[in-house]
Formats: sequence, structure tokens, C-alpha cells
Amino acid sequence: MDPQFSQLSWPDYSFIDFNPNEELPFQNIMSPSSMDDDLFTFPMEEESALNLDELGLISNADFSNFENEGWVEENSDDPPLQHHSFNEEVCMSSPMKSSSTSMDETSFNSSLVCPNEEMEVDNQIGIIHLLKAYGDAREKGYIELAEVIVRRICEKVSPVGSTMERVGYYLFQGLDKQSDYLKQESSKNYPMASQAYCQICPYTMFAHFTANKAILEAIPEDVEIVHIVDLGMREGAQWPPLLKALGLRRRVWITSINSKEGHGSDRQGRFEETQKRLCNYARSIGVGLKVDEMDMEELLTQKKGINKRGRGREWLVFNSMVGLPHMGLERSRREVLDFLSVAKELINNSSSHCGNINSNRGIITVGNGDGVEMSMGNGNSGFGSFFEGCLLHFHALFESMEWHFPPHLSLARTAMECLFVAPSVSSPACFHKWEERQETCGVPSELGLVGWRLSKENFLGAKEIVREGEGGLYEVKIGGECENTMTLEWRGTPLVRVSAWR
Repeated sequence: MDPQFSQLSWPDYSFIDFNPNEELPFQNIMSPSSMDDDLFTFPMEEESALNLDELGLISNADFSNFENEGWVEENSDDPPLQHHSFNEEVCMSSPMKSSSTSMDETSFNSSLVCPNEEMEVDNQIGIIHLLKAYGDAREKGYIELAEVIVRRICEKVSPVGSTMERVGYYLFQGLDKQSDYLKQESSKNYPMASQAYCQICPYTMFAHFTANKAILEAIPEDVEIVHIVDLGMREGAQWPPLLKALGLRRRVWITSINSKEGHGSDRQGRFEETQKRLCNYARSIGVGLKVDEMDMEELLTQKKGINKRGRGREWLVFNSMVGLPHMGLERSRREVLDFLSVAKELINNSSSHCGNINSNRGIITVGNGDGVEMSMGNGNSGFGSFFEGCLLHFHALFESMEWHFPPHLSLARTAMECLFVAPSVSSPACFHKWEERQETCGVPSELGLVGWRLSKENFLGAKEIVREGEGGLYEVKIGGECENTMTLEWRGTPLVRVSAWR
């Protein structure tokens, strides 16, 4: 193994705020004759990482009246969450009580009602029962009853309340005008919030580090070009550590697969900004880079060209990151399965021996933040039980986020929940996931992919990233058919799973 691949720097999400405004000229460097029109570029200096103390800057005048009223430290005697059922114990065994928050009524068009300490327990239990009743009503087709239950839930929830109050609020936020105000105000600080969210909460960092480490360890020494086909690139924040680790000896080509649902000027503008930022970064560290994009149909039509061009010198990486909290809802289940099917064909998946890097010319890495799929498998369940699985996952996600934010940053947490978690927590999103789950298979092994063993060094690095054992309740577990899967859990509930395949 090349010594340069033995170390991989941790993701630094200051890259998300990398200034792309300065246009720098592109350079051709050692372009192969078969790719005369390809431009491999070099960008500018890295910016320093965000000082996490600056998170207070997320506050603005409209939110200045938020005041924290308390914070309860972790109770190590609390029992763990139940894995496959969601009930009162899930709420009441929380390692910390949510900090109650008060707000000047003028901050919102209507006032928020936050229960006092005496009401909190009964209110959370009431919300749990109502949410479970909602799932049962939807499963049985009692739409009018479900609507009545939703109205009752909306009377009990708040974006600044306890964990269950916040889960209930974002499930049905479309019925509350306050949600539009929250989103508008939070969006004013989107770049800083996105950067801070990825640096503070370990979900994205865990997924990116684990996948990148697997990729670096798999690349043969004689490869000239590493071609990354990325489903879900967004800001491209996964790739700077990998570019840095590759150094000067490899050229990199990143192809972003755009979403069927993401057409239009906004999507194109985001890609162009990401492309420029990545190229600027690569130039600053002396790495030859090309960044382009195509849709799934174009990828299918170019399979023969990739096969012909790649013989002997191009290493293929198919990377799919979906369902991570900051990503919102961009990819359908069918898109992911189509992507994995193409990936399997293009890397010549022919061997059945785990970890044999000589049997093909590529690797597939899959990051999945849909905890319901992890805990419930892929059987045909009713919507009620599926919705309970969603509640368990959402509760763990909101609770783990709260653990990272001291009282004086509760406003920052509210903004990040609104921007990055709410889109995937909404009740329409849950129902859409359930419908897709009934129509398709969901795990790579069902497509005939074979696991690629993850290393012990990768496992230990992931543990260090999430600060396992430092007072939090995160745990990293390794499993899969040949130890090809790592899972980040919060109090026994899966949050993010990363797997490697070929």
C-alpha cells in the first residue's frame, strides 16, 4: 500500500464556505490523448476552519429575544432506548431534558406556547400517544380522524420545546405559519449554519471519513486517474480530504449525478459554485482535477465509453450519500438503486471473495442516514409500525443534536434543525418513504453486490471522530457480511450507516 494512503485527514467543513468568487484560469496538465478536451485544474489556498465559538453569530436581531432557562446534565443511570418500539420510555429516559426557551411574542406572528416543568412529562407522553394514533389512523385509511389528531398535536408542540415537542412540530410544520418565519430567518445564515452543522454534529463527518478511508485503501498503486461518480455531491465537502491525501501522483475526475427532481437554474447554479470551489481547492494543493455533471440517463449511455477508457489506468469510485440530515430530500429510492446497478456493471463485479482488490477496478461506497431502514429491515410493514420506526429515529436525531449545544447556543440549534433536519422529518416525507419502501428492494446485497471489508484503522478513526466514550452516547459498530459496514448509533438507535461494496 502506498504510504500516502495510510493517513486521511478529518473532514474540514470550512470548505463549504470557501470563497469561489475569484475566477482562476484553468490549466491542462498531462491530459491523456483520449481526453483532449478534459481540463484538470489547480485551485487556491485553504481557509482556516471555523471557530466554533462563532456560532453565536447565527443569532440575528429578529431572534435576539431567545433566552435559555435551564440545562440538565447527562444522567448515566438512564436506561437505553428500545430498538424496535417507541413509547413513553423513549422520551422519559432522555439523557438530558430539553432546555426550555421563552420568546418575545413580537418575534413571531403568533406566540409559542412552551409547557412549564410540571406540564412537560404529561405533555411529552401525550404527544407520543397522539403520534402513534396518527400512524394507526393513516394505516387504516381514517383520513378525517388523522386530521383531527394532527390538529391536537399542533396544540402541544413547539420548535423550542422538549425533544418530543420539536419532533412533533417538524412533522406537521406545514400547518404552522411560524415555520415559514423560522425558515426565512434561518436561511439568512445558511452558509455558516451548514458549515457549523457539519463540524459540530458528527453524522456527515462520520459518513465522509469512513467512505473516503475505504476508497483510499482500495486504490491500486498503478492507477493514473481516480474517477469519482458521485450521487449527492451537493457542496462537494466530502472530497477535499481525499484530494489532499491523493497528492500529486493521481489525477482526479469527479462526475456529479444530478437529481431528476433538481432541474432548473438553482440546481445549475449550485453545481457551478461547487465546481469552482473544488477546482480552486485542488489548484491550491497541486492536484489535477476535473469536475463535471450528468444525469442518470447520460451515465447509462456512456457506460461503453467508460469501460473502454478505463482499462488499466482509471479507477472507478461510485459514491452515494443519501438521507444524511443536512441533505434534505433529493434522491428517490429508485434513483439510488439504478445508480448502484450501473455501478455494479461498470466495476466488473465478478469475484465473490471479500476485499480482493485485483478482481475488479472500482469500489462502491454507500452512506445512508435513513435510520428506519436500518432498524426495521426491508419487509412489508404497515404504515403504523413504519411511522413508529420514524419516530424512534427522529427522537434519537434531535436528542443527539441537543447534546452538542450548550444553552447559549440553543438558537443555533433551532436554526439548524429548521434548515437541515425538518425537510426529512415532515409527515409527507415519512409517507413517501413508506410508499417507496413497499415498491423496491433496498439493500445493496439484494442487487448482487459483494461487501468490501473495512479496515481496523478506519473503524478506530470513526470512533475518534464521534468522540466515543467522552461523555456522549454515540457508539460506532462494525458489521455486515464481511465487516463491510459501519454504523453510528445514538443510545442504541442507528443514525448513519456507511458500507463499501464491489
